[in-house]
Amino acid sequence: MKEKLTNNLGLKIISVFLAFFVWLAVVNISNPEVSDYQEVPLEIVNEGVLEANNLTYEVVGGKNTVTVSYKVQTLDTGTIKPSDFRAYIDLAEMYEPTGAVQVKVEVLRHKNLLIGQPVARPGVIRISTENLQRKRFDLKVSTVGNTEEGYKPGTATISPTYVYVSGPVSKVGQISEVGIEIDVDNANSNRTGTATPKFYDANGNELVDLETDDRVTLNHSEVDYELAILKEKRLALDLKVEGRVADGYRYTGVESSVNSVAVVGLKSNLADVTAVTIPPSELNMDGATGDREVTIDLTKYLPNGVQLAEDENKEITVTIKVEPLESRTYVLSTSQIKQVGASSQYEYEYDRSTINVLIRGLKEDLDQLTVDQFGAEIDVSAMTPGENDGEVMFQAFYENSAYEVVYYDHPQITVREIGPSATDGGDETSGTDDGETAADETTAAD
Repeated sequence: MKEKLTNNLGLKIISVFLAFFVWLAVVNISNPEVSDYQEVPLEIVNEGVLEANNLTYEVVGGKNTVTVSYKVQTLDTGTIKPSDFRAYIDLAEMYEPTGAVQVKVEVLRHKNLLIGQPVARPGVIRISTENLQRKRFDLKVSTVGNTEEGYKPGTATISPTYVYVSGPVSKVGQISEVGIEIDVDNANSNRTGTATPKFYDANGNELVDLETDDRVTLNHSEVDYELAILKEKRLALDLKVEGRVADGYRYTGVESSVNSVAVVGLKSNLADVTAVTIPPSELNMDGATGDREVTIDLTKYLPNGVQLAEDENKEITVTIKVEPLESRTYVLSTSQIKQVGASSQYEYEYDRSTINVLIRGLKEDLDQLTVDQFGAEIDVSAMTPGENDGEVMFQAFYENSAYEVVYYDHPQITVREIGPSATDGGDETSGTDDGETAADETTAAD
């Protein structure tokens, strides 16, 4: 049996071919009707009817094609194409309570080949409507990328400076800002070009879905821009102070919330600029009895053609430091007072062993001051035998304005001659002893 089947294989293949040709002949002769279909784009007409009523629309389900079914004879199936049909809905015929619109089909070509009227599936399309909104937005400019080192983006000039966005209320309501982005990556010179506006929500996120929504439109789809790329430089602050603080107080310096600021400008404008000078008129300390804070707008004192870098605050806070003075009494030994111009013919004797010296200064400075630093001196070169007023000079305080001598006890100095003449005829030995004693006291004073 197996051998018979194998031996008849060729005959069977011939039989299959004969059967196919017989079927083909029958089809060509009878050419029966068959059902077929094409997927056809859905056209929407009379949109202006809704726009006139300040409405916009959306096809429920987002369908943009329909299936057109038709009957045709078998031999004509390959001739029929989707472009032979027009499928559309007329918004003027929309049934408002449900938003239903009937799909209509027109035969554009090969109508004679079709049997009966083509039918669209689905036969009805639902439309949802929404109020239309038109809103103005001022265009914002942002940059992407990093400029070449030492350069910063300046101010952009754009045209137009604002746009109108139209679309469904629910869509336009999502938009918080409209702006353009300018690529400044590795830029060291001005950038010009055109950019497409982008939509952003309240958190600064781009609303990409709205940008691709045909129902959301702009009155300007392109924005021309020119962006200056400026040289960056850091400038120190030169703070000028004027005036006099109240009596009993002292100016101790000036402090600023920043010590320098970054500025941008043309390279030629920045060439000779090293600092931003704040004039004395801004920092006046007349009558101050404590720290005085001043808020300064830096933009008022920038050189022509120079502006603050984008990330710099235009206002700074400057504090004029003022502290109260204290008075403190120091006890100075008269042996620590240097005698200037002393004569070897005289001896000099103080009427006291110490004097009180009242010094005024800042507490911190007074805490560090000792009597050894006073540099106390008395000029005795013009003193004559007898009682003399001692005028003490404090050399250290002439050289250091941190301290002020308010008051000191003026010592009396008794001047005596040394030698026989001082004894007026007394014995020489006694005079010599007296002279040695006087000399010892002078040395102690020194």
